[in-house]
Amino acid sequence: MASENDQHAISSRKALKVAVSALCLEVGFQTAEESVIETLTEMLESFLMELGRSTQAFAELAGRTEGIMTDVIMALIEMGQNIHALPGHAKRPNKTVFLPPAHSAPHPNIKMLQTGDRREHPSHIPDYLPPFPDPHTYIKTSTKKAPMSEYQMIREKAASQKRDVERALTRFIAKTGETQSLFRDDTTTYPLIAVKPMPLPYLNALLPKDQDLDSQDQPETTAVKKRKRAPEQSEAIGENPQGIDADSIDNPYLRPMKIAKYKKRLK
Repeated sequence: MASENDQHAISSRKALKVAVSALCLEVGFQTAEESVIETLTEMLESFLMELGRSTQAFAELAGRTEGIMTDVIMALIEMGQNIHALPGHAKRPNKTVFLPPAHSAPHPNIKMLQTGDRREHPSHIPDYLPPFPDPHTYIKTSTKKAPMSEYQMIREKAASQKRDVERALTRFIAKTGETQSLFRDDTTTYPLIAVKPMPLPYLNALLPKDQDLDSQDQPETTAVKKRKRAPEQSEAIGENPQGIDADSIDNPYLRPMKIAKYKKRLK
């Protein structure tokens, strides 16, 4: 809206400038400076604006919304102009007829990229309000891919990841350690990890390895404890049929329920 008003003001200013130049040419001037033409144009524009304001005031005073010829005459009289000289000025013989300024071509509107169909106004929203923006600006859209939940896809992805890890480790060992090649001429193609020869390969199976003896004795001690607790658990009313040690469970909500023993009171 602001750009349309600016274009209208520019075109009106150009028309007034042409009219002032024609009046100067009728009077007898051949040339004129640009600043003089601009000053005269400004004076003529101020006169016309004051005339229009006074005409509107007389029309509103008479109870009308638009001015008529009578309102224009009253405004000219109020401004001190001689209205009887207007017919003679309009019928002067040396009147210059000039062509109106051509309409300037409107600036093309830049077409913006539109995604989706815009939503129309509901019944309670007036039509003069701006339209809704594109739907993607206010509708939630997921920007991440949903995780895979199919069993086959998960297995294939896990197998491919495992294969990639094995290949990466093989290449790393092949670059950092000794390698062997399938081809004698080209040692860089298909490198293989060199196998370290051992003079007595069966010796590792015969020699004892260092093991933690305490870890071996621990299952036996736990088994003995369970055997000792067996009669105590059978005497309790809340017996655990699964044979799980209640003290070994850290979560108190998963431990088996124990019922307290009732004791007879002596009277």
